[in-house]
Amino acid sequence: MDSSTRANARHDRQDNKRAFRWGAVLVAVLIAGAVGYNLVSRERAGPLNPDTPTTQQRPAPAEGGQSGAAGPGNAEGTGTGDTSGTGAPRN
Repeated sequence: MDSSTRANARHDRQDNKRAFRWGAVLVAVLIAGAVGYNLVSRERAGPLNPDTPTTQQRPAPAEGGQSGAAGPGNAEGTGTGDTSGTGAPRN
């Protein structure tokens, strides 16, 4: 190996170390920014209140209507296996 090849190898190793350091610093800054943003946005939105229900309640059915009545597209449809919603028999 001649001296120019050794010098190039040494410079390549130095460049690799420098690129690794810059990459590590960049990752650390990005993680710190993400954590900081998460903390700030949580403070802005306020803490979650455990007393509030997390599930939505069904609205009351309209007068005269039945909740969950079978119709086109419902599981209890026409009984023919037709999923088109028309109720017409298949040929």
